[in-house]
Amino acid sequence: MADAVVGRHAPTPSGHLHLGNALAFGAAWLSVRGQGGRLLLRIEDLDRGRSRPEIAESQRADLQWLGLSWDAETAPQSTREYPLDGLPVYLCDCSRKQRLGGACACRAQPAAEGTWRFRCPPGSVSFVDRVWGPQQYSPGSDPIVRRRNGEAAYPLAVVLDDARDGVTEVVRGADLLEATAVQVRLAEALGLPRPTYLHVPMLLGADGRKLSKSHGSTELRALRRAGWTADDVWATLLPLLGLHVDSLSAAVSAFDPARVPQRSFTMDAAGRVVAGG
Repeated sequence: MADAVVGRHAPTPSGHLHLGNALAFGAAWLSVRGQGGRLLLRIEDLDRGRSRPEIAESQRADLQWLGLSWDAETAPQSTREYPLDGLPVYLCDCSRKQRLGGACACRAQPAAEGTWRFRCPPGSVSFVDRVWGPQQYSPGSDPIVRRRNGEAAYPLAVVLDDARDGVTEVVRGADLLEATAVQVRLAEALGLPRPTYLHVPMLLGADGRKLSKSHGSTELRALRRAGWTADDVWATLLPLLGLHVDSLSAAVSAFDPARVPQRSFTMDAAGRVVAGG
């Protein structure tokens, strides 16, 4: 018997959920429910300066309003520890400009203090995405895994959290396709299993930028105030996952990652899809 599928909702409580978040969380829910698996909720409040508990509560309410139930909530990131044990790391006191510009020499001559960086093995990383097919990316420069203030950086935290929580599939936006390479390298270095990956189309605002909290009119709470129902949200989003059905529940058996479009979509301020790129 195959191992049970475990997916996760992993919102960051620094901004209210918008249609782009709903698309990714909807795909995660459909994938898990269609395979008879378990879905976890993990609040990713690693950045304690920007995370707010009232936004986390709003996100839980938004997910419930959308019908995206979860089976268990795991410990939030703010309560977890992220040791560097077993990871090849070095101290670096260079600026971001120096690191990205190739002017950092700390890999050969580590600094006495600063950030901790992962000594990433050379070469590109290959993986198969369930929407985009075979992918190959270079991890780029050695990523920071612990900041100057002692807090873990996101790439390490998410890899450890997925392994601890038993997550077997990761579903998120296509803007994170390239970031998968670093996460795969970290998992390999730590001897952790690699989950499967599914990256859904990016939703862009009318300004051509990825939907974010700056596009306030596409926030779910704003759409509710404008009279939208959860069914209205899914009538807008399900076609972007290649689904032409009349409800979220009907989409469970119809969801097929191979039919998800490999492109981005542009939305106007009213939440309408106006173009597919």
